[in-house]
Amino acid sequence: MEIKAFLLLPAYFDYIATFLWAISGSLLGARRGYAVLGILTVAIVSSAGGGLLRDGLFLQDGPPVLLRSPTYLSIIAASVLAVVLFGQRIQRMRHLHYAVSLVDAIGLGAYAVVGMNRALAAGLSLPGVIVVGMVNAVGGGILRDVLIRQEPSMFQPGTLDESLALIGCVLFVMLIRLLSFEQYHAAWITIVVVFAIRMIAIRYQIRSRPLRGFEKYWDKPDKE
Repeated sequence: MEIKAFLLLPAYFDYIATFLWAISGSLLGARRGYAVLGILTVAIVSSAGGGLLRDGLFLQDGPPVLLRSPTYLSIIAASVLAVVLFGQRIQRMRHLHYAVSLVDAIGLGAYAVVGMNRALAAGLSLPGVIVVGMVNAVGGGILRDVLIRQEPSMFQPGTLDESLALIGCVLFVMLIRLLSFEQYHAAWITIVVVFAIRMIAIRYQIRSRPLRGFEKYWDKPDKE
């Protein structure tokens, strides 16, 4: 099958997602008492960390998209400025959490597909394609938590983000390699399926659980 790169996400969605994730990261930095530069750093990692890891670590095909276009850094800077000037008011906005959750639900599958498409075009193996897709989808959140010295929320019981990213990546690969779907159609099927599962999980409060049998070791550091 010939692998072609294609532009999947409308620019406006990419910009909205970047802005909302940057707002979320900026608020997190502000709540932790960071200076403006620290808030900006958390905002960049929160909104573009997955893409930075994808382009800089895995694909290494030139400067990351974040640095090639001034638009993304401008959007992130605007989000930080908004939090600096109106942070308390923004934090009290009732619909901000729902907007971020909605963008998360769409972006989880969408950015996984974008990462996998670029990995396929770069000639990576299928396991490598899945890894790049997952990193593109959830890597920013993990990198953000590590940066602020917090246990990554996606590793903890409750969230399904990593599981859904993996499901989406495996589904996409199966559609194009086993069922010979066109990339475009496989991409949108993956996005819709991941979005639907995520919204069902939110609606019915479906949560991941820790592995049983190790309760006595929870919250205790490993000893050599």
